Formats: sequence, structure tokens, C-alpha cells
Amino acid sequence: MHKKMSAQKTLKKGLYIATAIFFLAVGSGYAQTFTDDAKILADYQKSLDSLFLKVKTITATDAQTQLAENTQAISLNLVKANKKLQTGNEIYKHAKSATVTVGIAYLCPRCSNSHISESSGYVIDPKGIVVTNYHVAAMYANIKDGNKPLGLTVRMANGKIYAVKSILACSKNNDLAVLELVTEGEKIPALPLAQAGKVGDQVYVLGHPKGMHYFFSEGMVTNKYMEEAGEHDKKFFRQMMAISADYATGSSGGPVMDHYGNVIGTVSNTKMFTHSEMNPSVQMVVKNTVPVESLWKLVR
Repeated sequence: MHKKMSAQKTLKKGLYIATAIFFLAVGSGYAQTFTDDAKILADYQKSLDSLFLKVKTITATDAQTQLAENTQAISLNLVKANKKLQTGNEIYKHAKSATVTVGIAYLCPRCSNSHISESSGYVIDPKGIVVTNYHVAAMYANIKDGNKPLGLTVRMANGKIYAVKSILACSKNNDLAVLELVTEGEKIPALPLAQAGKVGDQVYVLGHPKGMHYFFSEGMVTNKYMEEAGEHDKKFFRQMMAISADYATGSSGGPVMDHYGNVIGTVSNTKMFTHSEMNPSVQMVVKNTVPVESLWKLVR
């Protein structure tokens, strides 16, 4: 009997210790919650109705006009670049607070429910200035297939929703758009810009591929090259930076960061290389990002 009681006390003591360690870990930031993508999207959709009652977003028509006209460089209050090496988790936590979901809200012709098409972006000015891709903004401006645009918004990682007020600057060739949010004077977290990235540099990417919110990946800069782009009768060359970190549709506009946590690029597109027309097996997928040098031309 004495041995049995002793074993029970030992078991209870072990459970108490394990529980204490768990709560200590939670309090210290070691434990991490699991992302509930379905809940994030549902909450985002629910919050839009109340937002649209209080704040107007840029219309699709105005977005078309501003994408065509606002192509000049602008002056911003950028945050200073980091000089201290950071761990992957440190980069993730800070980048998450300043990385946004860019949401195109619309009505489809098949039902009465509002929908959201999600892409990525990141804040570079605490006053509420966000960088994303030109093709993301153009998707809203030129919405089609019978869909009716309701508004352009962004969602922060903390759940706060902001309306997009205007497109301050853009470059179609470099696939960049700089958006202004309606923050009513509120300061929000922002990411610093590096001067440039180099081939071989370690990189981190944060975005929302296929609705997987805040997917974090690591890789390296694999190439910096002049890419031929444009329609067949309007070809041009642009600077691109290829990386090996993973991303997919929905990551467009997300930040590419170095090991200091400074932005060295913006996710743009992927290019699939096959063996040949006769043998269409996939051999490589190039992950194209817009180098920060192209962004500097818009925000200096």
C-alpha cells in the first residue's frame, strides 16, 4: 500500500511539473498558437460590412485612373534599417506584425454573399503606407467575369482592418503599387528597407499562399537578372531577383527579407521551366521577386 501511494504521489508531482513547464513556456513565448485560416477569413468577411458603413475605400474606377497616372516617385517616412542579425523566429514575429492581407471584396453574379480575394503586402511607413504588386491593385481596378467590386482593404495580423484610400505610386513594368490606408492618425508597425540583396544571401518570405495565412519560408537569392516581360508586341526588360524560398498564388506582394529583417524584395510571380515542347515534364520553377532597388525608385 505504501509503495502504491508513493507511486501516485510521484505521478501527481510529475503532472504538476509538466503543467508548470507548459504554462511557463506559453508565458515565455515558446509555445505558439496554430493558425486558423478558416476563422481568419470568416472574421475578415464579417468585419467588412461594419467597415464599409464607416469608411469609403477607393473605387475600382478611381483605382484605374490612379494606376495610369500615379507613376512618379513619392517621399515617405521610412523606418531605419536593422543592423543586428536576427533569428528566423525574430524575423517572423516582427514581419508578421507589419505584413498584411490585401483583400479585394466583391459580389459574384451567382449569390448574394460578399467574397474576398486575398493577396499579400507589407507596411513601409507607420502612417499606413503599404507595398503590394501592381497586378494585385490592377485585379481590383479591372475586376471582371460579372463580379461587382465592393472595396479594397487590408487586414493586419492582429485582426484590424483598414480601407485603402488611394494608390500613391505604381510601376506596371516593375509590378509594384504603393497604397495609402485610412488609419485616422494611428501608427502601425512597418518594415525597413535594405539597399539591395546579393546572390547567395539568405532570405525569408512571409505571405498567404492559397489562403494559408502568414506562411513563412526560408531560402536564398539564386539569381539577379534582366527578365524579358510584356506582351508579344510590347516587350521590355526589367530587373528581377530569383529566390529559392517557397510561395504560391496569394503570396503576391509579400515581403522578401534578409537575415537582418530588412526588405530586399517583393514577391511577384513564378516561372515554370519544362524539358521541351515534346517533353513537358517540369524541371524547375523560378521564384521571381521584384528587387528592392526597383522599390527605391518609387519611394525616394
